[in-house]
Amino acid sequence: MTKRIRKGSKLFWGITIASIGIGIVLTFIIPIWGWIMAVGAGLIFCGWHLIEHSKDH
Repeated sequence: MTKRIRKGSKLFWGITIASIGIGIVLTFIIPIWGWIMAVGAGLIFCGWHLIEHSKDH
């Protein structure tokens, strides 16, 4: 019975540490992707603005 408790305890700690690691990684990756998308949207908006206000138009 003690082997089963130890095995379950190792599994518990493994899942806990993996979850914390995934959370830390997602905390840094998701905001970076958000900034990349925001910059891309800004560049598209600036391009449309330049096209609309160009003298050739």
